[in-house]
Amino acid sequence: MRRLTRLFVFSSLLLPSVLTAQVGRDAAERRSDRRQIGTDRAQLVGDISDVRRLERLVAQLDQARASGNKNAEAAAQLRIAQELGREMREGARDVAQDKAEAAGAASEVRSDRRELRRDRAGAASGAQTRDDRRDLRDDRRDRRDDARDVAASAQRAQRQQQIVAELRQIQPQVKLGDASAVARQRALLDEFLQVSKADAKATGRELGEDKRELREDRRETREDVRQQTAPR
Repeated sequence: MRRLTRLFVFSSLLLPSVLTAQVGRDAAERRSDRRQIGTDRAQLVGDISDVRRLERLVAQLDQARASGNKNAEAAAQLRIAQELGREMREGARDVAQDKAEAAGAASEVRSDRRELRRDRAGAASGAQTRDDRRDLRDDRRDRRDDARDVAASAQRAQRQQQIVAELRQIQPQVKLGDASAVARQRALLDEFLQVSKADAKATGRELGEDKRELREDRRETREDVRQQTAPR
């Protein structure tokens, strides 16, 4: 009995310092959320700009072909190749960013689990335990969302690479004016555009998810501050 009493007293003394540390982690998570929101906003603007630029270049290619202007066609082909290369590199960057965000979400889930273990072992109130369980549910959902984003962005980046590889493969036939190669090139450019548009939509969705995560982290901070200042 005395051992249980000592354990309860020790847990009661430890709990305030644990809560203080948690408030500090909450602040770090909010800063990370704000940075990610800023990154998403800038990326969304860039993604939309990329789509519009490639659309203009493809339209210039179509116009040059329709008018029989070989010099203009060759210039459009070169600019399109440069644009596709740039977008491919951005796709790889997006995958890396999504993986980093997914790793952060997994870390938050592990932190939530540690908090719940402390709740069960210590003197946490029923309200605190319920709050921590809700935080764990929210962060598990965020982890699932981030894992889905990683898989989707990796798939889009891979398809972009495949399209560019095929475009390079058929380029000699395109230069010779082979009708089937020209038609295939045009279809591949349309597909690349669709992938780019899907990228922009995904970025917009991720921006919404990150805003939701910021709201949740603000709520967690309010709960932790309330628990820290509650009378014991």
